[in-house]
Amino acid sequence: MVALSHATARELGYEIGADDARKPFVEVSGRKGLGVKIDDLLDLLANKAAAEVARRNPELAAEECQRTGAEIAVAAIRYFMLKFSRGKLIVFDIEEALSFEGETGPYLQYAVVRAGNILNKLQDREGLSEAGVLAALDAAAPDEITAESDDPSHDLWAVVFEASRLDEVVDQVVRSLEFSSLAKYAFGLAQTFNAFYHRYPILNEENADRKRWRAAGVAYVRAQLTRALDLMGIDVPNRM
Repeated sequence: MVALSHATARELGYEIGADDARKPFVEVSGRKGLGVKIDDLLDLLANKAAAEVARRNPELAAEECQRTGAEIAVAAIRYFMLKFSRGKLIVFDIEEALSFEGETGPYLQYAVVRAGNILNKLQDREGLSEAGVLAALDAAAPDEITAESDDPSHDLWAVVFEASRLDEVVDQVVRSLEFSSLAKYAFGLAQTFNAFYHRYPILNEENADRKRWRAAGVAYVRAQLTRALDLMGIDVPNRM
C-alpha cells in the first residue's frame, strides 16, 4: 500500500481533508479521486533534481542538468519503492526520496559518482587507468589488504568483502522475492565505502602500493554498486 506524506500531497496539488489531516499520511484512493500520475511525479522530481545539480555544478549546460535530473528522479522513486518490505505501508515523500543523504537512490548514485571521480582524477594526475591499477596489483605488496587496523569495520578488506557479497544477496532476493534485501545491501555498501573514503586518503596517499590497493578497492566497489543499481533499474549519472 502506498500513501503520500502531507507535504507531498500538497505539492502535487491535492487538498487534504479533515480525515486525512488527523492521520500522519494521505491515503491514495481512486474512489476519492486521489491518485498520482507517474509522468507528473517524474517531471516534478526531475525538475527539482536538475535545479540541485545546477546549483552544485554551475558550469554544466542546462541540457546536461536536465538529463541528470531525470536519472536522479527515476532513482529516487525506484529506490523508495524498493527499500520497504512487501508488507509495509509506503508513505512517499518527495524531499526524502530526492535527498542526497540518507537511505535514498540519489545517495547510492552519488557514491558511485564519487568513486568514478577518484579514478578519473587518478588518470588525469598520474596517467594511471583503472586497468593499469588492477594490472599493477600483482607487483604491489599485499600489506594494505592483509594488515589489521584500529577499526577493522572500515578498512579496505571490509569494503572489498562487503562488495563481494552482491551475488549472494541477489540469490536471497530471487528465493524470497523480497527486493528490499537488495536495496538495504546496496545502501550498506555505499555507507561502508563512504566511511572508508573519509578515513583513508587515496589520491594523496604517498605510498604507491597502498594507493594502488585502495584505488583497486574503489574500482571494485564502483562496479558492484553499479551492478546493484542496474538490477533496481537505476542508472548512474556522470556528474551530480
